[in-house]
Amino acid sequence: MRVIIVDDHALIRTGLSDILRRHLADVEITEAANCAQAIAILARQPMDLAVVDLFIPGEDSFESMRQLCGQHPGLKVVVVSASENPAHMRKAIDTGAQGFIPKSFCSDRLIAALEVILEGRVFLPDAMTQVNPAAMAANGEVAPGTSREQLLACLTPRQLEILHLLAQGQSNKQIARHCQLSENTIKVHVSAILRALALSNRTQAGVLMQKLNDRPATA
Repeated sequence: MRVIIVDDHALIRTGLSDILRRHLADVEITEAANCAQAIAILARQPMDLAVVDLFIPGEDSFESMRQLCGQHPGLKVVVVSASENPAHMRKAIDTGAQGFIPKSFCSDRLIAALEVILEGRVFLPDAMTQVNPAAMAANGEVAPGTSREQLLACLTPRQLEILHLLAQGQSNKQIARHCQLSENTIKVHVSAILRALALSNRTQAGVLMQKLNDRPATA
C-alpha cells in the first residue's frame, strides 16, 4: 500500500511514518510538507491513501482538500488534525475526505480508524457519529416530537444535498454528475448518511426525506 503523509512538521511526519510502518504490512510512505507538494507528487506517482494535516500555513486547507479529492477520486484521504472542532470535521468530510482523526488519538486508535477508512467506510470521532438523542425509531421512522432540524443536524450540507437527490430516486452515478464528484465519493457520503440516520438502505433514506419534507420546518 502506498501512503503519502502531508504535514508541515517533520516530526509529525516521522511519527506517523513510524506508526504506519509498525502496524501496516507492505506500506510504502512518501512525505510532503504541504498539499501543493503532495499534488505534484501524486501527478507522478499514484497513492492509495493520503494522511493530511488540516491547517498548513500558507494554504487554504479546505480548498487543498477539494483539489486532492477531486483530482484523485481513487485516493482515500484522511485528515489527522489537532483540531477537534465539529465544524472542521464536517467541512473536511464535505470536501471529500473519508475520515477525520484527532491527533489526540493514541497509535492503536489511529490504526483502527485507518482500517475503517481502508475498508471504504467513513471515520469520524464518536461524538460526531451519534444520532441526535431519540431522533430515530425503528425502520427509519422518526421518533415522535423530533423536528426536521434536530434530525438533519447530524448531516453536512453536502450530505443533505445528496439525501434530497436520493429522495428523488437518483442513482449514485446521477448524483455524482449533479454534484460534480466521483461516484466513489458519493458512495462514501451515502454510507455516512445511512449510518448517521441509523438507516439500513437508501430506500429508507429516500422515504425518510419525503416524510420530513411533509413536516413543518419547526415541527
